[in-house]
Amino acid sequence: MLEKLPTILNKFQIKGQFFAAAPIEIGHINATYQVTLQNGQNKSLYVLQKINTEIFKKPLEVMHNIANIGHFLIKKSYPRKVLLPIESFEEEYVLKIADNYWRLYPFIQNTITYNQVDTIEQAYAAAFAFGEYTNYLHDFDATSLHVTIPNFHNTNLRYQQFLAATKHGVGERTKKAQETIDKLFHYQYLLKLIEGAKLPLRVTHNDTKINNILFDKTSGAAVCVIDLDTLMPGTLLYDYGDMVRTFTPPLDENSADFENIYIRKEMLHALTAGYKDGMKGRLTALEAELLLDGGKLTIFEQALRFLTDYLLGDVYYKVANQEQNLTRAKNQVCLLESLLTVS
Repeated sequence: MLEKLPTILNKFQIKGQFFAAAPIEIGHINATYQVTLQNGQNKSLYVLQKINTEIFKKPLEVMHNIANIGHFLIKKSYPRKVLLPIESFEEEYVLKIADNYWRLYPFIQNTITYNQVDTIEQAYAAAFAFGEYTNYLHDFDATSLHVTIPNFHNTNLRYQQFLAATKHGVGERTKKAQETIDKLFHYQYLLKLIEGAKLPLRVTHNDTKINNILFDKTSGAAVCVIDLDTLMPGTLLYDYGDMVRTFTPPLDENSADFENIYIRKEMLHALTAGYKDGMKGRLTALEAELLLDGGKLTIFEQALRFLTDYLLGDVYYKVANQEQNLTRAKNQVCLLESLLTVS
């Protein structure tokens, strides 16, 4: 693939000659490369991605969302860097070559990402950045966005898919997972937590992990919100909930050390304060009241998704071994049980 990159790059509105390229081994969805162009004595860096059309079946709509929101933020003098794709010579933000779709971004230098939240300062800063991002988009018409992954946070549908998997999944796996299945049956009452709640329709990020914030290597400040493919209309409860799910445990979702999967209260308090401060008073009273319920629903939903995939034979998530999705589901159940004791 690397030998094809210069031809692809020549179709975008950038200056310079191809100098080097290397794969970036982050993320699990799109194929990503860091590329270097040379223009005289100067070198410039870019990020080139091949969009995974198995996940994002309408890449033009994905890029429409990203570009429209990027231009909106720039006009509003959003205080952080805006991740805006570079146009092709056909004045498109995505380039189709054969059956592949490509996009190009500037590389934001002197930045770093973290895969784990280690300090309350990180939790606060990342949550503030996500809240601020939502705040600046409060008057963007969310209904104008394309839905890039239908039913992404439809927890009721995820539960129905889970029920079907318990009946039609791999028999031996169903036996192994019975204890976890029973626990998720028990927690089905969580589906009613926000039922009927009149929540504002907002622009939501839908993947608010800390590794989707670029931090300045020198100052430690949050520089840019990234990974915008799942920008969609929705409720911010799931954005907050995914921060609870990923910021608060001391170990990640792949850990089988179940006794040490719990909510770190200091991280929960820090991310909640950061998110509210970033929103700058734009949370409605009902949103503020239901934030923790968003955490419960998000963790419950992810447990359902992991266990459903395990029961069906690992058809969605990448796994390193045959029990990994079951381990992930158990991990999320432990985290959910911990959060239920917090509130």
